[in-house]
Amino acid sequence: MTRLLVAALLASALAVPLAAQVPPAFDVASIRPNTSGSPRSGTQNLPGGRVTVTNQPLRSMIRTAYGANDLEVVGGPDWIDRDRWDVLAAAAPDSPADAPWQEMLKTLLIERFKLRAHFESRERPIYRLVFARGDKRLGPQIRTTACGDDDLGCGRLSANTNGIKSGTITGVGRTIAQIGTGLSDYAERRVFDATGQDGRYDFELKWGEDLSIFTALSEQLGLKLEPASGPLDVLLIDGVEKPTPD
Repeated sequence: MTRLLVAALLASALAVPLAAQVPPAFDVASIRPNTSGSPRSGTQNLPGGRVTVTNQPLRSMIRTAYGANDLEVVGGPDWIDRDRWDVLAAAAPDSPADAPWQEMLKTLLIERFKLRAHFESRERPIYRLVFARGDKRLGPQIRTTACGDDDLGCGRLSANTNGIKSGTITGVGRTIAQIGTGLSDYAERRVFDATGQDGRYDFELKWGEDLSIFTALSEQLGLKLEPASGPLDVLLIDGVEKPTPD
């Protein structure tokens, strides 16, 4: 009798994790193509699992869903970079303020874009973010932040760019490692901090046709990108389909 009771209790306990494996999902979601031709794009997540994606290609949405804007997403048809999408999505009204919106976005991509993908480790070109100067002095466009952990906007990163060609990136209360991560999209390689520099900083980086992002980084922030290679987890797209707009 005791053994049977123990077995029943174990079966009951094991059933809970299985139920918890149901992936989190938005309660409602709308996906529409964006044909505005505007260079402006972005993702906004609000408390309670509400998300707005504006004028984003699918490859960028995949990076966002998997939690890293420097994630290399390999493969897929041409339209995942060419076509732009708007997404409005919300979790159930009783969802907690810290609802896992990125996991819900991942579920949305799987269900609506029929995304199938897997991770694979590959040796890839990377950049090491290092000091540009021998004395390890930072540049004139970066300074120690005055914002505190609870200050509104602390940790913010904003960008208005045309890829590697031109753009402006500003940050408030960012670590050097976070600055490197933010550069990955524009340097066209994953960037890893190798400065060992602690602290958080406010900065502004501008580059354009007459000033490459590499030169701007050195002159304005006192940092540079050093080519290297290393094993990286890349996300390989096995299949994807255009969604039905709604």
